[in-house]
Amino acid sequence: MPEIKRAFNLGKMNRDLDDRLVPAGQYRESLNINIGQSEGADVGAVENLLGNEAVASPSQFTGLADAKCIGSHKDNGTECIYFFVTDNKIYDETNPTNKRHGIYEYDQKSKQLTTLVYTNQLNFHQNYPISGINFVDDLLFWTDNRNAPRKINVEKARSEPNYYTSASSVDDLISVCKFTPYESASILSVGTTGEDGNAITSNFLQNKLIRFSYRWKFEDGEYSVLAPFTPICFSRLGQADTISSSLSDFGEIETFVNAIKAVQLQIPTPTGYGITNVELIYKESVGATLYVVDDKEVTTESFVNFFYESQDPFRTLPSDQLTRVYDAVPRKALSQEVAGGRLVYGNFLQNYDLPTISFTVTKTGDSDARHPQLDYLSVKSRRTYQVGIVLADKFGRQSPVILSSNSKDTIYVDPGYDNADTTTAFNALRVVFNDTTQIPSWAYSYRVVVKQREQEYYNWISAITAANVVARLGDSINKIPRDQDAVIPPSTAATISPCDTSVYPKYVNGSNVYQATSGNNYAANLTSVQSINNPAGTANVTTIDNSGTSISTGLCVYETKPVESDLDIFYETSTGGLVSAIPATAIDIDFFNCYLLTFDPGGTGNAHIELNRIRAGYNEPFFDIGVRAYVVQENFSEERRFNTLIHSSGLFNSRVGINYINQFNEAEGGLTVSLDPQNGGVQKLFANDTQITIFQEDKVSRSPIDKDFIYSAEGGAVPVTSNTQYLGTIAPYAGQFGIANNPLSFATYGFSRYFTDRNRGAVLRLSNDGITEISQYGMGDFFRDVLKTATEIVGSYDEFSRLYTLTIIGEGYTGSDDTNVATAASGYITVNFDDRSNGWTSFTSFKQENGLSLNNTYYTFSNGKLWQHNSENVTYNNFYNTGTVESFITPIFNDAASLVKQFNSLSYEGDEGWNLTFVQTDLNQVGTIPALITNYSTTLQLSGTANNSTFAGTDTFIGKTGNVAQWVIFVEPISSAYEFTAATDVTLTQAVGSTLTVTSPTAITNENQLVFLVSHTVGSANSIQTLTVGGSGASLAFTVALLTVNIFDTVSNTAITPAVNTFTTAGSNNITFATAVQNGYYINDTTSNMIISTAGMPASTSPGSPVSSRNNENLNYTIPITVPSTATSGNVTVTGTAIIKPTLTWAPLTGTTGGVLATPAGTAAGTAYDTYPYDTVAKRTATITWTVTNDTKVLFLDSYAVTSSVGSATINKALSNNDGILITTIELPAISANTTATTTLNPTTNAEETAALGTLPATHTFAQTSPTPLILGDDAAEKSNVEISVTPQAGQSWLLINSISATAIVVPKGQFTISAQDNTTGSSRTATVTVSCSNTRIAPALANHTITITQS
Repeated sequence: MPEIKRAFNLGKMNRDLDDRLVPAGQYRESLNINIGQSEGADVGAVENLLGNEAVASPSQFTGLADAKCIGSHKDNGTECIYFFVTDNKIYDETNPTNKRHGIYEYDQKSKQLTTLVYTNQLNFHQNYPISGINFVDDLLFWTDNRNAPRKINVEKARSEPNYYTSASSVDDLISVCKFTPYESASILSVGTTGEDGNAITSNFLQNKLIRFSYRWKFEDGEYSVLAPFTPICFSRLGQADTISSSLSDFGEIETFVNAIKAVQLQIPTPTGYGITNVELIYKESVGATLYVVDDKEVTTESFVNFFYESQDPFRTLPSDQLTRVYDAVPRKALSQEVAGGRLVYGNFLQNYDLPTISFTVTKTGDSDARHPQLDYLSVKSRRTYQVGIVLADKFGRQSPVILSSNSKDTIYVDPGYDNADTTTAFNALRVVFNDTTQIPSWAYSYRVVVKQREQEYYNWISAITAANVVARLGDSINKIPRDQDAVIPPSTAATISPCDTSVYPKYVNGSNVYQATSGNNYAANLTSVQSINNPAGTANVTTIDNSGTSISTGLCVYETKPVESDLDIFYETSTGGLVSAIPATAIDIDFFNCYLLTFDPGGTGNAHIELNRIRAGYNEPFFDIGVRAYVVQENFSEERRFNTLIHSSGLFNSRVGINYINQFNEAEGGLTVSLDPQNGGVQKLFANDTQITIFQEDKVSRSPIDKDFIYSAEGGAVPVTSNTQYLGTIAPYAGQFGIANNPLSFATYGFSRYFTDRNRGAVLRLSNDGITEISQYGMGDFFRDVLKTATEIVGSYDEFSRLYTLTIIGEGYTGSDDTNVATAASGYITVNFDDRSNGWTSFTSFKQENGLSLNNTYYTFSNGKLWQHNSENVTYNNFYNTGTVESFITPIFNDAASLVKQFNSLSYEGDEGWNLTFVQTDLNQVGTIPALITNYSTTLQLSGTANNSTFAGTDTFIGKTGNVAQWVIFVEPISSAYEFTAATDVTLTQAVGSTLTVTSPTAITNENQLVFLVSHTVGSANSIQTLTVGGSGASLAFTVALLTVNIFDTVSNTAITPAVNTFTTAGSNNITFATAVQNGYYINDTTSNMIISTAGMPASTSPGSPVSSRNNENLNYTIPITVPSTATSGNVTVTGTAIIKPTLTWAPLTGTTGGVLATPAGTAAGTAYDTYPYDTVAKRTATITWTVTNDTKVLFLDSYAVTSSVGSATINKALSNNDGILITTIELPAISANTTATTTLNPTTNAEETAALGTLPATHTFAQTSPTPLILGDDAAEKSNVEISVTPQAGQSWLLINSISATAIVVPKGQFTISAQDNTTGSSRTATVTVSCSNTRIAPALANHTITITQS
């Protein structure tokens, strides 16, 4: 009997060919089967699959259905798997505090799961899978395109479980870009003695001009960039310089050398950033070498002090550290790879949008602008300076130089006069930020930079030998040279030589030359050296003094015209800090480029010169302008470099302990390589030993590592070792294929790289033979359709079964014959490719979140758990513990396809358990045939616009009736110049005819984003749903100021706060500011002391008269103005002097009175303290307290006479504690001069008395009528020195005390009267009066005294 038999020896599905053409050994469809490999000896037979079991379940996610693994990585060396889990899938992509994120390590050998980092601060999201992960010597690197590139030390995370989570911000520890110093070292002291107090004999610094910097070392061996350098550490330390007429013989000052031998510095070492060491570094002004002079470990202290004692450095730093002003680590990156010891990122976000910042620069001579330790450093006069601001984020990524939007960033410094200690000689620059709200939130720190076009110059120190003739001796010959290039006529060659040098007069006729002889153009002081006289060598140059008088003799100093630079280079200063700490007052800029020296050959000391060279010599070290350069860069903005790679300039080499992998020094050049932008963004990087493979959306290329390609005549690319760049020439692979935007589809095994191109509906293999479209192996139509609507694609390689396993998640698969397969109804399809059969073997019933193989064992992830496949510990076809699912295979019997056949039976060879589900022919069918489900498309559209806003998120959803379609609409301002101020700035409402549910935002999220969730229930037809856009949209981020008023501070020893007022609304308003004196000073109320000038205000503002009010040591000022409706600016100038506070001293008491002098709180008798005329009364009030020695004693207000040496002092006395305490209060008048308050007491000995009643009579007789009252106490002996009670006998109303029949209270040493009414009773009468002590403190109590009264 004829028989048709089908084996499955080809082991692959074929869904492309017609049923009549499918070759024998292939089959139409299968689910959960294995053919190419068997658990037994049945290769070629159809078997169902071993299930998988959970081997690692993060405890923090137990019971959470939303947990998901968003990235995984294996390390063959440690035999560990590292994976990332989060339950955050919230539609607006925020990070609620209840969301969980973790990083885990699974040790395959010990089967142990370790939590490396678990904290909400990881900020993961399921919309941002992690496809770029690398493990290098215990360091785990990753990037997710949501956060900055990151790294952890696995060994530290394993051994210290809370290490990373204990930081206030986890990125402070795990960011690849390390925290950057933003402030220079503080110079605490300079001197000539060491830390031990002994004199330093070394003259190491004598001929050096050095600046100090520092850098931090971090726990994994990385180094920060260098901190801003200090000013040049140069001082004469009060040592005298010989200034005499003999200087002209040499042209230099031999004693003018650096007197500093020791410098004490304080360096910040903030905690929470993993800083382990700090290095002290210096640089000399005349060289580029960086010297390390000390290295200290850091533990928990916030600062480390260094004491530099002229010691030699012990090593130098590479030259690239000087140009490394910041590390250009991307802010975000989609792809990552480590190769050749370098870190590579692709498709990254860099830079920030530059803000518009308004600031004002002024020049000051205030003494409080001097450097506290280097007080004779100054800003060179006769120069133009432009100041810029550089902003940086927390990790040092910087902006270029930002200039002021008000154009007030440039200033010319006029020449000064008088000696080096005066405000007319000293110069410094100040900057005021007019509106700090203009500084964006990304800016963590700032630094001030300065451009100076006029640079090197010489001091020509010489003598005037005749009117307009100056000697050229010693060093002056080089400073004022003959013009060697000039053509000299023979007739004059013997008498003069040309000279092309121009000079400024600085010192002539015993004083400075600082103003033009006419007009107000200081450049008029520039004069040419007309010629050199031969053979004398003297120079012919104008010799006039400041008054314009011609001078013919005496010492003089000229400055040569400075060399001018055409480069727009700004140099860093020592001034910088946190943006959050920018003061409202003016900031004194630590920028100094010369040294002030009092020039007094006559001993008068009323002139100065500005020196910039050791000894003022020709070839001596000179003050440089700065160390590191910055520039203004046009078109600088936030930029997504989607088609570009960037790599670290530094290497990682664990063998020699070098970790410079965080260094991305753009100054070295060649860090970036760009690919053809037409091929889309870089999605995935993969490196082997010799090259990096680059997967763009529409192209695959390769770049050799530390090599370049040469091309043969046939067009082939061969790598050669001939390139100095890390990444060589980009060589694309043949074929217009890429990885679309599905980097998780990538998997690798051996020489093969597998991935999908969703845009072209293709699955691809890259191997030694190039790119092969493996989806065409019988499955071309299927993948074309299934990838079209895919929303997520995940690929992995099963090394045990040697299968590329591809999971495709999408919509509408049940509506098409090509895609209605296996698990299509569950919204995903997983299918396996086998290289051995070169075909797709089977669909499977598991949906992987990630997958990988380690040591021939295959793992995938589901619900954030790690599952081991091919496990014999679970039933077959049981995946993720969901229960056993079916296996099936659909063979085709197509022998003699054109003949009609009738089958009598259908049977199979194999184990029991296989069932026949259906038989289908071209004529009829038996059984249940898989049916299609009708799907409908629903397209979401927007109607209308919102001002300055962009929208993203509209799309088409495919699903069956009753499915719920969801869209997330993200709305953002068109640029950083705009912002949303409320969640209602943009509204979305369903249009007429649409059936949509809109969840509107309740807050602005993700810094400046509005996110809407839109839902729709699919109906029974294709539809277009429309949202109507409304709202005001985004508005300008910064309000334009109508009036900006700068408050110029020329008051010494105080600041003015705020230093600027801005007004945004027209109309009446007030300029307000206040003084902020230095400690130990105050401002007087007198107008002669403080002058407020509004001359710099525009007339349109109608400024009124300033009104002041007292605020302790300071004054508050208010100036009424009118803010105009058109933008303008003005200034108010405050001049005056803060007055040093006088001191007040309370002299200790003299004598033995027992009184205790209590001076104001915080002061002590005999010690002077600061006060001022407007100080509180309490600060000039003291008390003297006497306390009785025991309870038998009493004191009186007049016990002591108290007088003060200070006139108009107010003295008051008070008793307390029943006359046991006497307090005298001494209130001095307002103190305006140093005062010693001496208190004089009389007597100077103890004046307390023993408590006693007065000497009172025992009896007294009154007349019958008109009795004379008895007065007691009018005699001294009768006075009681305590308070007494005088009580008449009860019931004797005729007896009166002080004229009434009641008890009387008598003060100490007081008097009282006893009297009687007329006796009309006709008989004599008798009563008693009792005198008792009412002072209850007296102990023992005094005995009462009784007086018997008789009236006849």
